[in-house]
Amino acid sequence: LALSVLGVAFAVLLVLVMAGIFAGTTGQVTTYTDHTRAPVWAMQPGVTQMFRAVSWLPAGEGQRLAALPEVAAAEPILGQPSDFVHNGEQTAYFVVGYDPATGTGGPWSLSAGRTVGAPGEVVLDQVLARKNGVGIGDTVEIIGADFTVVGLSKQTAALGNYYAFLSLPDAAALMRAADRVSYFLVTPGPGYTPEQTAAAINTLPGVSALTATAFADNNRQIIISMIGRPLKTMIAIALLVGIALIGLTMWALTAEQRHDFGVLRALGVRPTQLAGTVAAQAAIVATLGYALGAAIAYAAQFLIGDRLGDVTVAVTPTMLAAMAAATAAMAALGSLLPLRRVLTIDPATAFRR
Repeated sequence: LALSVLGVAFAVLLVLVMAGIFAGTTGQVTTYTDHTRAPVWAMQPGVTQMFRAVSWLPAGEGQRLAALPEVAAAEPILGQPSDFVHNGEQTAYFVVGYDPATGTGGPWSLSAGRTVGAPGEVVLDQVLARKNGVGIGDTVEIIGADFTVVGLSKQTAALGNYYAFLSLPDAAALMRAADRVSYFLVTPGPGYTPEQTAAAINTLPGVSALTATAFADNNRQIIISMIGRPLKTMIAIALLVGIALIGLTMWALTAEQRHDFGVLRALGVRPTQLAGTVAAQAAIVATLGYALGAAIAYAAQFLIGDRLGDVTVAVTPTMLAAMAAATAAMAALGSLLPLRRVLTIDPATAFRR
């Protein structure tokens, strides 16, 4: 019984962790767009996401956007993927230049230090800093120039994607942007929805716009295309393992109790009652296994998040409920062959040795 419960618990744990990584990563990958609080993003035409494309717009485009009645404010940012180099180690990350005066597009939560306040300062993601042994006051290289770390940001890492924040002039100098920016973070005018504001911007030549929701969805699809298939395959394999484990367990139990079932049949116990016994055993194994596996998976999401930082596991109540239903289905499928064997058992089995 203990081995059977552990086997089912392992299958439940594997499914929940894989599903949790999928849900957590696809949710965390849009952390920047989710936290900028800009309902609309304006960008170069043809650009629909920020990970596999670089957007360039004239810095003066902000004045043209602000002239629209549908636009209350349009704040520029510069963003570019790069490699963070420290002590000979390279880590992929995303450099963001923003206006420290408004704070729009900058770090929204700090674990230590402060935001950028002067040229030559940078706020690094705390996980990126920890992986490279960097702390407040250290000097780091950002795209070939030295910067002083003045703050460490939280919630700015997801699956190897980290953020570093500079002032807009510093970012423009590093990226040789001249009078160009990457995006404008747009606030709709009073009485206008994000959809109406995006539609108005899209009527202008040389610029396009998406709502933050649509832009985040496009960014999320990039990650899903990268990790979705292998994770879904592992989840399917884990479900098959669970069905097989419960099936083999119930088959072994049924074979071991074959003589006892024969005695019960000889005493007049109906086959349906015997089937109920097999089903109850399967339910006990599945319930105990689910409880153990779900408890470990729920606790593991916090341990993984604390240890790794950039890998997020989100085991939600909805996911736990779905896994409970899946475990019940696994128990039902895994007990089909043992049930068939019990229903056809011969009472003479009781007199055979």
